[in-house]
Amino acid sequence: MIKNLLDKIFFAVGVIIFLQIPHFINQYAQRMGGFIDSQKEQIAEYQAIANRHFDGNLNAYINRLKTNSDPAIIASADQIEHSLSNSQKMSAELLVYQQEPLWYQMPYFFGHMRVNLAKGTFYQFQPGLPINLWAWGYGLIGGLLFSLLFSSITKTPTAIQKLRNKRQLN
Repeated sequence: MIKNLLDKIFFAVGVIIFLQIPHFINQYAQRMGGFIDSQKEQIAEYQAIANRHFDGNLNAYINRLKTNSDPAIIASADQIEHSLSNSQKMSAELLVYQQEPLWYQMPYFFGHMRVNLAKGTFYQFQPGLPINLWAWGYGLIGGLLFSLLFSSITKTPTAIQKLRNKRQLN
């Protein structure tokens, strides 16, 4: 009886944990969207300068900064270029979380995770129950995996003992 109860508890824990993974990815994507918006606001300020002084050509503005003899100004140009590049890459990544199904998002997340965003998401993470068929599918898989883990943990000592007894009889 206790074994069955523990098996059910393991199953429930597996479901709850695996339901949180899609929920975490959703919160990660929201955090990424906010970060991208912040970068776009900063880039818009540089674009406004380029609009006033370089006929809207942001690359011309960056190149002018790079020709300056002051290393701080050259570093600013590099920072602007990095922000542009990073914003474009992150926008492409965010599209995956916004448009692709969960079965695609999960391996993509683990392969393309931005550690700083994941850490921030983890520290602010609020557990919840996603209302999504794919998330519940993952929860069911987690429950089954945890239940199998429990079964293997409880049956392994018995199987080992049976093998020992069988060897002793032979």
